[in-house]
Amino acid sequence: MARLARAAALVVTSALLAATAACAADQAPPPPAPGNSVGTTVTASPGPTLPPVGAECPDQAQRGHPIRLTNGAGLSLAAVELGTGTAGVVLAHQSDGSLCEWLPYGTALAAKGFHVLAFDFAGSGSSSMPKQKTYVEDLRTAVTYLRGQGATKVVIIGASMGATMSVVAAAAIAPPVDGIIALSPPLSFDGVNAEKAAPSLKTSALFIASEMDGDYPSYAKSIESATPVEFRELVIVTGAQHGVALVDAEVQSAVVVRIAMEQFLALHAPVS
Repeated sequence: MARLARAAALVVTSALLAATAACAADQAPPPPAPGNSVGTTVTASPGPTLPPVGAECPDQAQRGHPIRLTNGAGLSLAAVELGTGTAGVVLAHQSDGSLCEWLPYGTALAAKGFHVLAFDFAGSGSSSMPKQKTYVEDLRTAVTYLRGQGATKVVIIGASMGATMSVVAAAAIAPPVDGIIALSPPLSFDGVNAEKAAPSLKTSALFIASEMDGDYPSYAKSIESATPVEFRELVIVTGAQHGVALVDAEVQSAVVVRIAMEQFLALHAPVS
């Protein structure tokens, strides 16, 4: 699955790590602002060893609020915050992508009144390179941040790999998120299995795939079937679009997808 290619590793020498630690000791970040969750550091600085947040899309990233979060493993996650309010949306990217792929749709959601956070998983985009992947912890960190900023409802939207991780994270996060939207989810990725996690979901889930997108319609159906019946919903649209491309404004079927997604958001994370 070429679209699920893993992000290239960022190699950092031990000497540079030592220099970074010394620099961090001299320039400690300011304490988090009131409302931030305990253990979540927020800063706009890229740090000496990491590229700036949204390095692949600087103009789009600067239209929002570029920040860095620190997950439970101590890794720096690049993120862009868009909008404000109590209706939160976390956007999780594909394996061959970054937060940049979500910014156009995230901006559209923010204009509708949603408080949006697009982020880079550890090992992708401008985030730290982990020794072991921290997918679920990364999503937990993003959800915790939005809740700490006043979001009373949070829905996770994930594309492809991000969709798989959204299912698994939603089954693990407590208290549960208020819904997930999974676009083109593979059954499993990098040893993380959405089909096995789906029976543990305690929140509503909308699964979406294109009918001509290889095996992905069957993957979406399998994960949806494993989800408790009271929480599940499935939409299969025409075309062969995958992941974020399902909401691309230039794609005809995107109208159907956007309507389904925004109806789901209005039900589970209404804008007040």
